[in-house]
Amino acid sequence: MRISWVSNAPWARTGYGNQTMLFVPRLQKMGHEIAVTAFYGLEGGVLNWNGIPIYPRAYHPYGNDIMGAHAVHWKSDVMISLIDAWVYEPGAFPPGLRWAPWFPIDHDPAPRAVLGKVSRAWARIVYSKFAEQQVNNAGLDCVYVPHGVDTQAFRPIDRIEARKGLQWPDDKFIVGMVAANKGNPSRKSFVENILAFKELKAKHPDVMLYLHTVAGEENGGPNLREFLELQGLSYGFMGREDPKTVDVIFNDQYQAMIGLGEDYMNAVYNSLDVLLMVTMGEGFGIPLVEAQAAGCPVITGDWTANAELCFSGWKVPKIKTTRFWTPLASWQFIPNVGAITERLSAAYRMKDNQEYRDDARKGALPYDADKVTERYWKPVLEQMQAEIDAWKPAEVAA
Repeated sequence: MRISWVSNAPWARTGYGNQTMLFVPRLQKMGHEIAVTAFYGLEGGVLNWNGIPIYPRAYHPYGNDIMGAHAVHWKSDVMISLIDAWVYEPGAFPPGLRWAPWFPIDHDPAPRAVLGKVSRAWARIVYSKFAEQQVNNAGLDCVYVPHGVDTQAFRPIDRIEARKGLQWPDDKFIVGMVAANKGNPSRKSFVENILAFKELKAKHPDVMLYLHTVAGEENGGPNLREFLELQGLSYGFMGREDPKTVDVIFNDQYQAMIGLGEDYMNAVYNSLDVLLMVTMGEGFGIPLVEAQAAGCPVITGDWTANAELCFSGWKVPKIKTTRFWTPLASWQFIPNVGAITERLSAAYRMKDNQEYRDDARKGALPYDADKVTERYWKPVLEQMQAEIDAWKPAEVAA
């Protein structure tokens, strides 16, 4: 087939960019002719990325004004979009365009704003079992294709050497968050997670928090530097302050913008004692799988897609949350600080437990990008191709 893939550019340092980078080349290798419409990451002209055309954005932030035209120009059989489906206007797509959104559900129940849009799609693809159930509950069919990770890039390595390379202390219990600081109130629940860390530190002074995110308000999230100061927690930045001298260490903000690379992130995940990702709701949660692929157990919430991605670690029960009614007219869930602290304390008691780390790796392996391509993408695209081939004679005649 000829596929128009709409998402972030494959070099973008986002979850969408990550999945575009992983799967577009794999779908091309399967024999499909594929081009990317990058509504984030490219402007001004078409760029060739490893033999794959990357079309630019125009003026609309999610490509509504240009994605259809790019799909027509590419002579697409199908247009696959990877982002929240509610941002699109399928009524504005060119006539006959087959739209197949690969979309998340991070609310409970699925918002009408999402269901109304995907009900007009030619095919629906979701990337969590939670989303599959929500869409089916609404009376719509869909297929499940999970997100994936590179389990060769994210793999267990020597933890002592990993910490040495990062200049992190050997004698501390290190908690990490890898999450986008975007939106206020924060869907990633930075405030609640940091307060839980503060409570852990009051009991165990030998703990440290690593925050892999934007430290200030630049991306529309809360000012984490100010919040840490008000909580009496000292902080610094990788490459500037010695991690051994602060309570909280941020990633190098500039290097994150231009790309820290998978080797750096794998060293981080291997150095962490636990990844902390108790959020208001997730469509998937790629860091959960990356961290566990590297052998790091996790703490997350037992709701939305989070619940199915904890292979080794601890889950905060949904009863330990406060419901939050979002602008999408559905519920997300603010976690209880004390409940997060309890899981952090449990993780502290189980530090250096090799069985937990082995189970994490084992649970993440089915999400390897090659396995996801073979097990899920291949049959889904074959079915699409069969349906398109069956219709083509009628289209030609018309």
